Amino acid sequence: MIRIIWKRLLRSGISILVLMGIALGSYVVFRTVSAAREGHGDKAADHSDRAAVPVRVAHVERRTLVPSVEVIGTVLADPERFATLTAATSGLVYQLVAREGDHVPAGATLVQLDDRPARASLAQAEAAYARLIAKPRPEELAQAQALVAKMKANHEAMDARLRKSRETRTRSPELVPEIQLLDDIRNAEAAKAELDTAEAQLRLLEKGPREEQRKEARTQVDSAQLQLDYCKVVAPFAGEVVDMKARIGQRADVGTPLVTLLDSSEVIVQARIPSNRLPFVSGMFPIPQGRVIAQVHCLAFPGKKLPASTGWLSRQTEGITGDVPLRLRVPNPEGTLRVGMTVRVTLLGQPVEALAFPETAYTVNEEGKTMVVIVRDGKAVPTEVELALIGESELKADGWVAVAHGLKEADQVIVEGGYALPEGTPVKPLNPVGGGK
Repeated sequence: MIRIIWKRLLRSGISILVLMGIALGSYVVFRTVSAAREGHGDKAADHSDRAAVPVRVAHVERRTLVPSVEVIGTVLADPERFATLTAATSGLVYQLVAREGDHVPAGATLVQLDDRPARASLAQAEAAYARLIAKPRPEELAQAQALVAKMKANHEAMDARLRKSRETRTRSPELVPEIQLLDDIRNAEAAKAELDTAEAQLRLLEKGPREEQRKEARTQVDSAQLQLDYCKVVAPFAGEVVDMKARIGQRADVGTPLVTLLDSSEVIVQARIPSNRLPFVSGMFPIPQGRVIAQVHCLAFPGKKLPASTGWLSRQTEGITGDVPLRLRVPNPEGTLRVGMTVRVTLLGQPVEALAFPETAYTVNEEGKTMVVIVRDGKAVPTEVELALIGESELKADGWVAVAHGLKEADQVIVEGGYALPEGTPVKPLNPVGGGK
């Protein structure tokens, strides 16, 4: 039993000695590393004997910044400058006057339908109208006048006979029975009616047709002329024939597509604005007269930027993405933009006066702080700054960024060669003080 206890005590003593040795070794290592760090820190703190580091600097200055947002857009045809022309009347395609790729003026004939039936209908309507409004021939007028004279003579004879019958009956009733008197009355009234009819016909012949009849006949002529005009498919505006669907001899019914015309001198660019950019973009509307709110450029023509001064922001959002559709009307006089092309759209906000410096001068460290290195008395001084914001975005434009706090006007910030420079490092600007990047 005593032996067992002795062994346990011996083991515990050995363990304590081992732990003490480890602790002593750790202390020695700690002191050694600390001394080395202190020696290194003393050397690092003293940069006076170092050669100046060449850097490029720029002044912090007040600038007019135009904030911008870039989105992707698609070129669409202007609805007022794109048309698929259809047949307005039925007929056979007689001639293709224009070809695909032709640039045609407004009113130019593009497709000709067979117009012979329409011409025949027009001739018939014109003949009917001419007959209606023609003055009566002398023979017709003389015949009507002769009929009036005859009816007048007959009426006078019947009237005289009636008077005589009445006088005779008044003197001698037995000589003119009542039935005979009634016959004479009826004959006189019939003669008067025939005279009135003949005179009315003579007046109608002299006056000509009624105004309503003239209008009706004129309408028939106009309708026939319209059908003849419909046989020509004409360009409603100047543009390019992009698709000729018609074929010679084709039967075209009303509504059959025949030709597609496009005027791309002005196009619509449609883009989608993410919801987090909506506060910035909505502040651009309504658009002041003559102000450029966007520039459109494409990869095919990198050197060209087309300005847009008119557009509208939709009041509705897309159901799936929540984006807000934006449409811009873009002048395209040289035909740079093609319908269906994908383009980049730079939306330009209102100009802002702000204290700014080149955006290449700042970095964000591992703690999330925005840092710049300024030059003071020929030495580097790392400085924390706060950038100015528009909504949730930094205010940047043309390579410059606005600062809210941390810098003052005329401060020199390092834009090249200042990354990770310790404080107090001598620096030598390569460009003149106040120069840009």
